[in-house]
Amino acid sequence: MAEGEDPRIVAEFSDYNELITALRLRAAELNLSGEQCDLLSGLPARYSQKLLGPNQIRRLGAISLGPFLGALAVRGLLVEDSVALEKLRRQTTPRRNEYVRSAATYVTLRRDFMVAIGRFGAIARFNNATPAQRRKWARAAIKTRFENSTMKQRQAMGAHRGNCALAES
Repeated sequence: MAEGEDPRIVAEFSDYNELITALRLRAAELNLSGEQCDLLSGLPARYSQKLLGPNQIRRLGAISLGPFLGALAVRGLLVEDSVALEKLRRQTTPRRNEYVRSAATYVTLRRDFMVAIGRFGAIARFNNATPAQRRKWARAAIKTRFENSTMKQRQAMGAHRGNCALAES
């Protein structure tokens, strides 16, 4: 765009259906097929037809909007509607600045709080587990405990198990 040259207004819309109609007209104006739109935007094959077709299967969203507008060589602008603004000002009262929060909210999470949350998650996971899952976890815990123990500790575990076996008989 040359200096001092205003951008060409391709379409005007105020709701989603008007946006889709404007994008359809833009694709037709550029003489782009759906396949070409897909290639240019980097979206999956036949996706543009799902967006612009008569029976919309998909809708433009946070992921597809940017690439699709780029493929059609357009960008969006927010323009103030002066008539609607005057109507809005008559119907509302201005907000009080002392009630306005700052843009950033900071939360400090202490270690003991995070440990407690972790415990609750582990308890809930254990309570919702099947008996087979619990056995599997118990075996893994025993195996880990055994592998991380010394020979003396293993002998003590074995001696303890022997005493329990005698007590049960």
